[in-house]
Amino acid sequence: MFVFDQLRSRDIPIKVVTAFILCCMLLLTVSLWQLQVASGDDYRIRQENQSVRAVRLPATRGRILDRNQRPLAVNRLRFDVHMYIDELRPLFYAHYMRLKNERKLLRTEQVVLEKEARYQVVSNLTMQVSLRLGQPLVLDAEKFHTHYYKRRYTPMTVIQDLSPTQVARFVEQIHAVPGVDLSVNPVRTYPNGDMAFHTLGYLRRDDDPDAADEVPFRFRYRLPDYVGVDGLEGVYDDLLRGNAGVKTIRVNNISYRTSEGVWEWPESGYDMVLSLDRDIQLAAEAALQANGPETRGAVVVMDPRTGDLLSLVSLPGFDSNKFISGFSRKEITQLNDSRLNRWLNRATGSGGVSYPPGSIFKLISAVAYLEEGLVDPAEKVYNPGYFRDSRLYPNYELDDTAPPGDYDFIRAFKRSSNTYFIHYALKPDGRKDQWRQGKQILLDWGNHFRLGQKTLVSLPGKLLSPIRESGGYFPARDNAFKKKNQFGERIGWAAGDVANLCIGQGEITVTPLQMAVMTSAVANGGKVLQPRLVKRIDSQRAFDQAQNRVIPVKVLHDLQLKPETVALMHEAMLADVADRDGSGRAARVPGLAIFGKTGTAQKKVPTGKYHPRSGVRLFRTDHITWFVSFAPAESPRYAIVVMVESGESGGKTCAPIAGRIYRAIRDMEREREKGEPSLAKR
Repeated sequence: MFVFDQLRSRDIPIKVVTAFILCCMLLLTVSLWQLQVASGDDYRIRQENQSVRAVRLPATRGRILDRNQRPLAVNRLRFDVHMYIDELRPLFYAHYMRLKNERKLLRTEQVVLEKEARYQVVSNLTMQVSLRLGQPLVLDAEKFHTHYYKRRYTPMTVIQDLSPTQVARFVEQIHAVPGVDLSVNPVRTYPNGDMAFHTLGYLRRDDDPDAADEVPFRFRYRLPDYVGVDGLEGVYDDLLRGNAGVKTIRVNNISYRTSEGVWEWPESGYDMVLSLDRDIQLAAEAALQANGPETRGAVVVMDPRTGDLLSLVSLPGFDSNKFISGFSRKEITQLNDSRLNRWLNRATGSGGVSYPPGSIFKLISAVAYLEEGLVDPAEKVYNPGYFRDSRLYPNYELDDTAPPGDYDFIRAFKRSSNTYFIHYALKPDGRKDQWRQGKQILLDWGNHFRLGQKTLVSLPGKLLSPIRESGGYFPARDNAFKKKNQFGERIGWAAGDVANLCIGQGEITVTPLQMAVMTSAVANGGKVLQPRLVKRIDSQRAFDQAQNRVIPVKVLHDLQLKPETVALMHEAMLADVADRDGSGRAARVPGLAIFGKTGTAQKKVPTGKYHPRSGVRLFRTDHITWFVSFAPAESPRYAIVVMVESGESGGKTCAPIAGRIYRAIRDMEREREKGEPSLAKR
């Protein structure tokens, strides 16, 4: 061969170069044999022992904003300290050898010592880091061992939610600590604390590796993520949550990370713009809380022109941030207080809760009487201070809160005379024993106002309303029976039931949201609007704007009220607040015409006790107090409904709360200075 021929050459440099080439070829051959033959089995086993872990990457949650783009639920950056276990292996081994100190140990003793060495190394590093950050921390041994044996290929969280000062200290002082790094993660926050708790809802941490997900992977690990549970966060969780991404981590046969890469980047969730006005919401909550720290009640502020819900208050509530940051023992006790029951959304009736309307139902009775031509507003009915008729029920008697005297329509409305309204319910055509006709008229008009039905609008393609809601109870138009008793037997109507119905007592129940719809219909001249909580859904994706959704204004039913009916109802409601003897006079605001109606309903509440002899459950009588209203005079823009459980009366408990809200709205409009006439001038 040519190479060997060169070795026989007499030229010494050529011989040297040829010998060098032969040596290199021999070395390469030996190396290839070592890799492919001698060590082939070892590499093949190591490759077989490697595996890929799919890690779920949560998307940034969409924001929830008020009608003026102010934040109600947004995301902030949270800085966490992570420990990378795979980078600490040399320290584990060095510390293990120091602990072993040349002793001969059994295999079981070696395993225990290795475990202790690992914990001591990570614990010491954790203490160093936490001391420099001014937050001394002792590493939980069980937490470390669990992470090491199950997820050592992922970073372990050591300290969460660093303050800006701690972040600065970390950057300055901890760059030389091995295996420690700073991660930045988006986390949900509610800037206004417990404001609109029931409407916004809350989140719960979701770390279930086997949960179904939109990405077709079986995840071995999920980075910290949260799922919506209640309110808007729960119902529209799929829109707000966005689409998760996936990264893969290749680990070796002892579960240490060897490489990683992102297969699919996460896509942010949609922004949700609500009809709520943050300033009005805060003002309504403050006004209701001023009634007392343990007030159980609700406020609904609705725009009678569009159906937009400007405020939706239910108290007591809770701070949604606590479901992310964690609870103290005191907060857990508050959250589980069965008497206050903070979980109930009293404004919409979540959990099936609803209330007897009391005298605010007289708005419907009055509209029915006027539209059916049963009432001459100038005709007077004598009220002896009570209503008594043994033909209705045996010894039927009802006290009238209005003093004795003659009552025309306006006086009967503003003084809330039960006798006046019962008179027309039982004798709609002026003859005796015509209560069945009166029943049918009231049922017809109650259903025209959509009582007994849920009201909130859902997004296109959604079956659920934005938040949980109760429809209350109101009989259908053709209902020949009042309802079923405790034994499941259907109970027929009697004249006394009609007497109770026309003044908002008896079996019917409503929610504050339904009463806002009713009040808005009286304010706007007869249009029953569907309340709108979500105005639109906005995509955060730059090239996906076509998927944005706008929720239109919707009229559920047009009552087509006569102009004289609307004018007379407005006059009566104005007198209820403006006149000295009006039941809602406590809601007055100087320079502002407010139209209102008070109501106080009785409700039987179980005491938890039983009669010692008969064993019958004992009840006590509780009061549900109301005030419904709207303003200003010429073009109503605000319909406000206030409901308080266990109040004294609608006039003394709820009317002052509404007055505080109207004053706050008046001042708010003046401060905004948008060039529009203030509320007081409209």
